[in-house]
Amino acid sequence: MKGLVYKDILAMRRLAGTYLLFFLVYGGLSVAGVFDISVLGGMVVLLGAMVPMSSISMDDASGWARFAVASPTGRRGIVSGKYLFTLLALVVSTVLVGLLLMGFSLLGISENRPIDCLLITLCCTGVALLIDAVLLPLTFQFGAEKARILNTILFAAVFGSIVLLGGAVSNELSLPAPPAWLISALPVLLGLAAIIGFFISYCISQGIYAKKEF
Repeated sequence: MKGLVYKDILAMRRLAGTYLLFFLVYGGLSVAGVFDISVLGGMVVLLGAMVPMSSISMDDASGWARFAVASPTGRRGIVSGKYLFTLLALVVSTVLVGLLLMGFSLLGISENRPIDCLLITLCCTGVALLIDAVLLPLTFQFGAEKARILNTILFAAVFGSIVLLGGAVSNELSLPAPPAWLISALPVLLGLAAIIGFFISYCISQGIYAKKEF
């Protein structure tokens, strides 16, 4: 399984420049005041969804799965490898975005405190984990190409909501105040939902891939 993850890392190197460009463009627009700095947290969602989906798309295009299912790792190893690679991509994107946001905070570019930047990043990681929990079984079931439209719609809805919410907050729009206990418990609830959802998604994907024909 480690070999499968390493294969995905090598395959995604060619797209590293594209992801770096996303960082530069959105970072520059945020510094210029076009977006609120906190919107950069959405980059975790973006990379968390794009990286594993791009990996599966490459596998489908090359016919890799037909070879991999006959390898010692088998079907279970393929699914486990994709989920492990997804977690790795989320960890890397969380660290990069978190450091970027906290750097902006320490430099005075952002009004958010470093701890707030960290909380924003972790919450976005939880959202990304939930999105992947939905997208991965769909992609294993229908293939990367058929699931691409649904992936795009789901990501656009989530990322657009983050942009709109960030803009509303920066414009001091009056929003209904949620209960204090809910605000305090939200990070924990989101984290638990993300972890449980990702585990359930893993089990569903294993069942789908076990019956998949090539």
